[in-house]
Amino acid sequence: MIKVLCAVMSLLMLVLPVYGYNGQDDFYSEVKVINEQHALETMCVPGVDIKAYTPDMKAFEVGFTAEELEGITEYSKFKGSASRLTYEEAEGDADIIFRVLKNCYGAYFYFGGDKTFERAKEDVLSDCKAAGEKLSVSILRESLKRNLSFVKDGHFRIGNEPVLEKAVYYSNEETVFLKDKKGYYVEEGGKRSYVSMVDGSHEIEKYMKRSINDKGMLVYKIGMLSADVIGVAEVVFDNRTEKFVLVPPKFENHTDNGTYYSDYEVNGIPVISVRSFMYEQDGRRFVRSADTVKNSKVSVLDMRGNCGGMSKYVIDWLDIYDPVLSKYATGNVYAYRISRAADYLKYKNLGQYLSDQESEQLLNNYSSGSNGWEIKEASAFVRSKNSNLLFVLVDNYTFSAGEWLIAALRNKDNVIFVGTNSGGGLMSDSSVKIVLPNSRINIECGSGLGFYYDEAVFTEETGFSPDIWVNDDAMMHTLNMISYYGL
Repeated sequence: MIKVLCAVMSLLMLVLPVYGYNGQDDFYSEVKVINEQHALETMCVPGVDIKAYTPDMKAFEVGFTAEELEGITEYSKFKGSASRLTYEEAEGDADIIFRVLKNCYGAYFYFGGDKTFERAKEDVLSDCKAAGEKLSVSILRESLKRNLSFVKDGHFRIGNEPVLEKAVYYSNEETVFLKDKKGYYVEEGGKRSYVSMVDGSHEIEKYMKRSINDKGMLVYKIGMLSADVIGVAEVVFDNRTEKFVLVPPKFENHTDNGTYYSDYEVNGIPVISVRSFMYEQDGRRFVRSADTVKNSKVSVLDMRGNCGGMSKYVIDWLDIYDPVLSKYATGNVYAYRISRAADYLKYKNLGQYLSDQESEQLLNNYSSGSNGWEIKEASAFVRSKNSNLLFVLVDNYTFSAGEWLIAALRNKDNVIFVGTNSGGGLMSDSSVKIVLPNSRINIECGSGLGFYYDEAVFTEETGFSPDIWVNDDAMMHTLNMISYYGL
C-alpha cells in the first residue's frame, strides 16, 4: 500500500498547476497542492525491522586500550602531514579505522557488519601492498574512500570529505517559463513558444521546477539535481532549439560577524535566521523565537548554511512551536548505539559544547558502563493543522540537525520550503571524530541510525527537495513573493 501511495505522490509532483498565478487565491490554491504533497510524503515511510541492524554486543568490551583511544583523539589538529607511509604504518591505520567502525559506528550492521567491512579492509591493505615503496597518505586515503564507498551516509567522512557523491542543483535563473493547457512556454513578442523536449526527453515536468520570478510571481525555471557537473540543458521549442546555461548555487557566508542567530522584521514580516545549532547562546535565542513564529500570520525561517549541531535546540524549539512535531524530528525509527569507546571519543571532541553533567555521563559510561542500543519508534506520522504561513529557506548546506527540523516541519500544513535541496545527513551523526595515528587522516562517523522518508522524498545523496526552487537569493525572492501576493 505504501509503495502505491508513494507512486501517486511522485505523479502528483509532476502534475503541476498552470502558472503564472497573479492573485492571492491562486497562491493559496498552490499552497493546497503543496500541503497535499507533504501529506502523501508522511505516508511514504519505509518499513524497517530495526532489530536486524541492532544486534546484541559484548556488553563491556571497549575494543581499544586507553593508550590507543587517547592516541586517536587529536582530530583536525594536524596540517600538512607526511606524504610517505610504510606498509606497516598503513596497516596500523587500517586496523584502527575498521576497529572504530566495528565498535562505535551506529550504521555498522546496516551496511553489512563484519563480513562487508572485513572485505573492505582486505582490499585497502591489498592496495597499500601493491603501491610498494610509492605508498603514500593520499594512496591510503583514496583507497579507504573507494573501498568504503558502499557507506551511503552523509556524515561519514574520510579526510574531511564525504564518501558518497552529493547531488547539486544546477539551474538557469534567467529564463522564466509559464504553463497553460498546451504545456510549458516562454513569451516572446506577445507570442508563446512551447517546449517539446528537454535534453532529448519528452518528460518535461522533470526539468521544470516551481520557482519565483524577480517580481515575486510563481513561475517555472529549468533545473536538475545531479552528482555530476551539468553545464547546459538543450531545450527544443516548437520553432527552434536553444541551449540554456545551468549553474550551481553560489556559496554564501550567511553568518553575521560570527553570530549564528538573528531576528528582524521586513515590512512587518518576522524573519528568524539560524545558521548553526552548535552554540548555546545562539541555540537558546533560537528556541525563544518559536513563540514569534507560532503566533505570526506569515514568517520566514532562514536555515541556509545551517550545518547542524546539538539536536536538543531543535527539539526544544518544536516543543514550543508545535509539540506534536517533536517526535517526528528523529524519524520513523531511530537507533542510538551506546558504546564505551565512542563515549570517550565524544567526550574528547565535544566537551566544549556539553554541560558538566553530559560530560560526566560520557566518562562514567566509558569507565564503567556497558554497550547497547536505545531505540525509538514513532507512531504513524499525523498531519498537524496550521492557519499561518511559514516559509523555510534551505540550501545544500542545511544538514544534520538542520534536517531534523525540516523532517518535522514537513508534517505541518502551510510550511513551504524555498531554496535548493538540503545536504543529506539524517542517517547518522558526526559525534565520533578521530585522527589515524600514522597518516593523520581525519575520520568522522556517528552513533545514530535513523530512518525517515521513502527515497522518493529523501536520500543521503539528494537531501530534501524544496517546494519552490530558488538558486539565487532565496530571501529576496521569498519576500518579493509575500509582497506580490499580499500575504
